[in-house]
Amino acid sequence: MAANTWQRLLADRPARIAGGVLSAAAIAAVLAPWISPYDPTLQPDPVALRLVAPSWHHLFGTDPFSRDVLSRILHGARVSLGVAAGAMLLSVTLGAALGALAAVMGGWVDSIVSGLVDVLIAMPRLLVVIALVATFGALSPWWLIVLIGGSGWLTTARIVRAEFRDHLQREYVLAARALGASRWRLVWRHLLPAVAPQVAVAAALALAAVIPLEAALSFVGLGIQPPLPSWGNILLDGTDYLTSAWWLVVFPIAAVTLTVGSALVLADRLRTAIAGEERAR
Repeated sequence: MAANTWQRLLADRPARIAGGVLSAAAIAAVLAPWISPYDPTLQPDPVALRLVAPSWHHLFGTDPFSRDVLSRILHGARVSLGVAAGAMLLSVTLGAALGALAAVMGGWVDSIVSGLVDVLIAMPRLLVVIALVATFGALSPWWLIVLIGGSGWLTTARIVRAEFRDHLQREYVLAARALGASRWRLVWRHLLPAVAPQVAVAAALALAAVIPLEAALSFVGLGIQPPLPSWGNILLDGTDYLTSAWWLVVFPIAAVTLTVGSALVLADRLRTAIAGEERAR
């Protein structure tokens, strides 16, 4: 089933476009030190080059400190997408592990994990993250990954638990059990590959949620701290110049919107591919 689902996804044009946008953003982030036209922290002339509108010399204009906005957005992608990807991987890994553990072990383990998910999912994630960051102060990118990723595994755990419980009753799993397959062999050889598309949907949705969350934290001064650029604090630099320097707001918002939108499209098309495979069975 999983192989056919991936084939359907690859044949889907919107999914390919969304994947291409995300890949381009990731490549630009990795290559930022080599493709950025200027040093993102360089302030060459705080008077003459302050708030210069987009031009051939500065395609995205300059900010109040005469820094090149395009260079800052490219380097900000390294931070924003790096934190988002790390937090997404952490949350999906935790969620998949705990969801699988609850479904396979059952009994009191399932009760504890399910109860923990029910309690934590009722807490507003954004408020919890802001409260923790405000308590401990500004965090490094690595601690932001731990905090954001550690608070985002709940949905993945629910999805994996539900899918595992469903597959545990299917004929191929029952047949493998009858042939003597151990519990954890079932997990690694049969169950995880079978639910991989659903986990990928959860990963895409997690990425779409984490990018604006990190940007919001940086925007309010609780995330990535200057001079290290991120899309959130680049946007913060433009809040006092909404009418006089529109490029300080438009370009970072466009970067966030494109990446989040692409992740959401990818999740939606993957859901469609999974549904189509289920109908074809």
